[in-house]
Amino acid sequence: MINQAQPTGAANRPRGMVYANGAALDGVIGFEVNNNAFFVADTFRLTLSIAAQPAGRGIDFWSRQEQLELEFLLGFPADPGQVAKSDLTSFLIGYADTLDIDLDAGTIVLAGRDLSSRLIDFKRTKVFSSGTLVASDVVSQIAKAQGLTPVVTPTTVAAGGYYQIVKALVASNVSYWDIVTRLAQYEGYQVYVRGRSLHFEPRTAKSADPYVLRWQAGGVAESNAMQLGFQRNLSLAKDLRVKVLSFHSKTNQAVSEVAERKRVSDGAAVPFDGEPQEYVRTFPNLDASQAKAKAKAILQELSAHEMSLKADLPGDVLLMPTSLIQVSDTGSAFDQAYYTASVTRRYSADGGFSMSVEARNQIPNTNTNAKT
Repeated sequence: MINQAQPTGAANRPRGMVYANGAALDGVIGFEVNNNAFFVADTFRLTLSIAAQPAGRGIDFWSRQEQLELEFLLGFPADPGQVAKSDLTSFLIGYADTLDIDLDAGTIVLAGRDLSSRLIDFKRTKVFSSGTLVASDVVSQIAKAQGLTPVVTPTTVAAGGYYQIVKALVASNVSYWDIVTRLAQYEGYQVYVRGRSLHFEPRTAKSADPYVLRWQAGGVAESNAMQLGFQRNLSLAKDLRVKVLSFHSKTNQAVSEVAERKRVSDGAAVPFDGEPQEYVRTFPNLDASQAKAKAKAILQELSAHEMSLKADLPGDVLLMPTSLIQVSDTGSAFDQAYYTASVTRRYSADGGFSMSVEARNQIPNTNTNAKT
């Protein structure tokens, strides 16, 4: 495991820093950084004290800003009284989208997104060769064109129906973010921005070293979380069937493809004897292979929402959206691995540092297949 799962009373002294256009900011009251998985931009919210701003950085200075690149750092330096940037971990670099000044409260509030905004806010203008389309090459070209460093795991050349999907995608009038996230979905990859790098890589494996959350009942329940809760979507707990329908205007052919997930009994669960929960979706101009891939993708996404957790934790610099979370000792079906969906860190200048996490996964006793 990557963390200490036992509850601890050790007193840590966290420190946070914020840089704006390369200069450290004064008067930081507090900030919140939300790091996300599942193809969503990371976000931030920063509160500054107007009274604590240095000379030349009063209301007039802030009212005239047109572009602010902010960097948020947190950590536990050996000497909290003398903190260097290198002592801390950077959790987000991004641009402010809004700036609010509250004269009565004496605060400046900045909110924005990470550098995925360079992909989200720009529609495709780059032309990609239709001769050989490789998803990883497309993502690398987009990253470089938008000023990001590609951290990309190579993929193979698209073929068959998948080739037609990629070919249409890279020629469509959509944002660069739409292109890279859809390519990630087709490849079974994850895509995200960290710092100034665009990552395009396989999803976290179930064998990865986990971040462990414990909850042990007893005279006094023990947990390394301040709050830990779970939810199970009972509609998605049934056998699932996804049917994708399409009519291809060029071939005049109707297509119907089905993907199913059936329960595999583990001897403990109460069997479900009813009809499978069915979802029917219609998309234009898909051939059979494209419709089958779409049905599988929808089924996988539905399954991933069955089991979920929320936890409030003391702040640390270990848990990330790419982390696998392992729950243990509850004595229930919730004791399993979860994929992190989001981690929100909250820091205040008085030394408060906490975080909350949301994660989700399907229960292990499932069997997924696709058929016509």
